[in-house]
Amino acid sequence: MIIAQGHDLEQQFGANTLFKNVTFSIDSNARIGLVGPNGVGKTTLLKIMTGEQEPTHGEFTVNKGIDVGYIAQENALNEDKTIWDEMESVFAPLIKEAKSLTYMQEQIAEHPEDQELLKQYDQKQFAFEQKGGYTYQSDIKSILNGFKFPEDTWQKKIGSLSGGEKTRLAFVKLLLRKPALLLLDEPTNYLDLDTLDWLEGFLKNYSGAILVVSHDQYFLDHLATQIFELQFGKLTPFKGNYSAYVMQCEQRDKDQEAAYEKQQAEIKKDEEFIQKNLVRATTTKRAQSRRKKLEKIERIKPPKHKSKVRIHFNSERPSGKEVLILNDLTIGYPDKTMVSDISFQINKGDRVAIIGPNGIGKSTLLKTIMKQLQPKGGSIKYGASLDIGYYDQELQRLDPSKTVLDTVWDRHKTMPERDVRSILASFLFTAKDIDKTVGQLSGGQKARLTLTVLSLEHDNFLLMDEPTNHLDIEAKEVLEKALKDFDGTLLFVSHDRYFINQLANKIVSVRDGHAKIYNGNYSYYLDEKAKQEAAVSSSSEVQPAKQVSQQKLSYQEQKQRDSQKRKLQRAIDQAEQKIEELEEQEQNIQNEMSNPDIASNFDKLGPLQEQLSDVQKQLDDANNAWEKAIEEMDNFE
Repeated sequence: MIIAQGHDLEQQFGANTLFKNVTFSIDSNARIGLVGPNGVGKTTLLKIMTGEQEPTHGEFTVNKGIDVGYIAQENALNEDKTIWDEMESVFAPLIKEAKSLTYMQEQIAEHPEDQELLKQYDQKQFAFEQKGGYTYQSDIKSILNGFKFPEDTWQKKIGSLSGGEKTRLAFVKLLLRKPALLLLDEPTNYLDLDTLDWLEGFLKNYSGAILVVSHDQYFLDHLATQIFELQFGKLTPFKGNYSAYVMQCEQRDKDQEAAYEKQQAEIKKDEEFIQKNLVRATTTKRAQSRRKKLEKIERIKPPKHKSKVRIHFNSERPSGKEVLILNDLTIGYPDKTMVSDISFQINKGDRVAIIGPNGIGKSTLLKTIMKQLQPKGGSIKYGASLDIGYYDQELQRLDPSKTVLDTVWDRHKTMPERDVRSILASFLFTAKDIDKTVGQLSGGQKARLTLTVLSLEHDNFLLMDEPTNHLDIEAKEVLEKALKDFDGTLLFVSHDRYFINQLANKIVSVRDGHAKIYNGNYSYYLDEKAKQEAAVSSSSEVQPAKQVSQQKLSYQEQKQRDSQKRKLQRAIDQAEQKIEELEEQEQNIQNEMSNPDIASNFDKLGPLQEQLSDVQKQLDDANNAWEKAIEEMDNFE
């Protein structure tokens, strides 16, 4: 069911048109990702949808009774209230109904024979239950914990929280409200990986419609079933998740390029015919006819290629094979230890990602390696011929009083101005931009300037702290490719799961004051983490069985164990059969998608991508079930 629609929306600012002829609809269970470069009007479109801003033309309509939730509307928290009381205020009508039910219970106790009163109570109690009257407190606890507000913080006054904590709490309050249409603008910014995973799971099961603006490809791949692309002043819908959208865009551009080139060849042929035959008496009519036809033809435009940042990193000299060795390293500050017993080695060519909750010590580790902080214990051994470059997530290494041009030129005084301007242009700095001071730049522009400076240093070991913050999807993809092609070594902190997955060959997980190394990308890390959690769970479950096996078992106990083993064997057999069936389905869908007729048909490709994602999820579940059953069976041996 369609719950909201945009019709012929247009937004102008002075003489500039941000977008026009934007028409779309939103279903009640929609999962829509709104994507496009910075500055195309994504946030403006969200504000039109909330009624915060009026469009220049057209209208956005919402069905009667549909509540629209937007994070910006929820920032007004009562700073005098505790966290718990503020969250509980969302359920004020339910709390009032609970008091009414309590009063009715007292009345029933005094007048148990009053059937009409009992009937009214039953009706009210049922309605109260349907609205979540008995579960709202557990909802509050669940979402607060998911957003890293543990129980010992719930009685804190909101006024005592940091700005980041207030932003997260505003998000909690919005999710507790459960609006039928949830509009989210960059919800994954500044959330750590644990919170991102929790939020993803929560939103997948959300009962209403979701439209989200995000630069997080991993998030969009796992949540969105539709993508709205806002680009070049128009909105284009695509079926499927972000990866399906990328495939469709590439195919669309290829098809348009082919059609354009074919038409251009035909036009050239016609123009040559007209030129040769227009002056001949015998062929002039044919030439004139051909010219009229050519004048009426609808010309195909070449595909509009996105203006991508052009980033390149290369080292001036190679480093030694061993780049960095940390041995029992302890890091922190004079009055506080952050992480202990850090031991791992980075070799030439490694791409190592450091992950973990906010505030755990990831940036502290980079600063310690950069010698900005002294180690509290252990040792750091640096490799031979090492040139270290550093990207600071706070972008503090730039002088806010200098112009963009001077920021680069002062570091490379012998470089001709023309070359400096050319390099800045490749990072999308216009002629107007380069005369601005650093202090006048946006976060995205500062990030690109920092990358410009870093690319000109030609270091062979890059330390990068949240390099994708402030970058749109296109810039992130270009940075990702540049770092893949980099001939040196990379150590980086990131919350961007897609970026980590594409780059890392090692993961350093920092948690609870310690660091653990995983030799693989983010998907490998998740698999290993799940196996470890399953092993701990299995171990605790089968421990009593292990103890029993060490004793002489009674006939009844042996019978129960044999029965459990038979059940586990059946579970293993069923899982294996399920895996075989799903693998066959996966292969069939992939074969179908590779068919050229389907690969070029967006309407057919989208549903197949959805089917493939569903089958792959079932396959992961079946494999996990098989592994768990095998582990439990091993404990009976």
